[in-house]
Amino acid sequence: MNSLRARLGLGLVVGLVMTIGLLLAIAGFSMHKLMEHQVASRLAHDGDTLLADLTVRPDGTVGLDAKRIQAIYHQPFSGHYFLIEVDGQTIRSRSLWDETLPVPQGKAGEVILRHISGPEQQPLLLWSGSFRKQGRLVRLAVAEDLYALQSGARRVWWQLLGWSAALVVFVVLIQRAIIARSLRPVADVVEDVVRLERGEVSALREQVPQEVLPLVQEINRLLQRQQQRLLRSREAVGNMAHAIKTPLTLLQQLAAETTRDSDQDTRRQLEHYIQRINELVDTSLRRARIAGDSLGTTRFDVRQDLPVLVDTVVRLHRDKAIDFQQRLNEVDTLPLEQQDGMELLGNLLDNAWKWANHRVHLAIDGSGASCVITIEDDGPGVEDEQVRRLMQRGVRHDESTQGHGIGLSIVKSLVEALGGSIEFGRSAALGGLQVVAYFK
Repeated sequence: MNSLRARLGLGLVVGLVMTIGLLLAIAGFSMHKLMEHQVASRLAHDGDTLLADLTVRPDGTVGLDAKRIQAIYHQPFSGHYFLIEVDGQTIRSRSLWDETLPVPQGKAGEVILRHISGPEQQPLLLWSGSFRKQGRLVRLAVAEDLYALQSGARRVWWQLLGWSAALVVFVVLIQRAIIARSLRPVADVVEDVVRLERGEVSALREQVPQEVLPLVQEINRLLQRQQQRLLRSREAVGNMAHAIKTPLTLLQQLAAETTRDSDQDTRRQLEHYIQRINELVDTSLRRARIAGDSLGTTRFDVRQDLPVLVDTVVRLHRDKAIDFQQRLNEVDTLPLEQQDGMELLGNLLDNAWKWANHRVHLAIDGSGASCVITIEDDGPGVEDEQVRRLMQRGVRHDESTQGHGIGLSIVKSLVEALGGSIEFGRSAALGGLQVVAYFK
């Protein structure tokens, strides 16, 4: 059970059931004792009355005045009974009919209270004792049926149980409402995480319960450190590319001077590899310039970020006059962070601008978390063999051939890292390369 709400609810129910069960047991025991005490008091009163009304005649016989005996003792099996023994003589209530009651055999003055089964299996409380009257030993037993009282007590107990169950349900509902209200800030944190993933916020709100605040603060610190690391990494890549550029140029000049007349094959090989390294360095510099200063904390805004990106690519290729057309289809944002969108679209546009003759077309379609980006140019396109090589898994841009290969392999790795897919082909409209990137 991983639900905190379910755990708290189960704990509350178990606690309430145990507490209410204990209270019901105490209440039942208390009611039983109270009922027994009340009946015992009444039986003792009736016993004292019978003992007071008992008369011993001169001839040694004993008797009771029937008029002074309560009517309940005259009704057969009424649930109220008495029996008196004096020197072998027995006086019993008419309610006993032919039944009898056990009488004590103890010493005078001793009183016994116990539960017995009486006529017709009635549950009786028996009060009995031995007394001295007019020099004679009198044994007296008085009993009362407890069925009606026990039935009433059971009804009260079941009513208490019903009210207790209703109370448990009521308390659980109140607890669920309290938990829902208390966990609402946690739901807000979840919403903030979703917004963070969408790039709408750069940090989580810290207006949360004290128990959750340390977690939120640690997440915010982690986000801040990740942004700082990303910025340092990008700066390091750009600085390294700039640092390599000058020694590489000197190396190219030195190779041209030292191998000009001696070894033409070596010179051509050196120039080939130096040119390859130059292209890689230029690619890294372009990526750094295209990405700009964004830290990936917001979504790529098509209306705001795309014009800046296009302007950057135009300035990178200021020697080419390209007719650029875009079809955005009312798409406002991409399901990509700003940094990722800048790198992806920047490399796509940079590659298209590099190989286009006169025209580049960009189309963005999609809604919600889905997006399709299509870019076409009127350049020479890509050979089928190179397309098949680029579509293979594990191909890196530094393993690709010169030309389209480097830029497209960078785009492919970016799309795969962002969880999308990509297709390369020939543009039916412009005749050059067509690249389609899918994001779901």
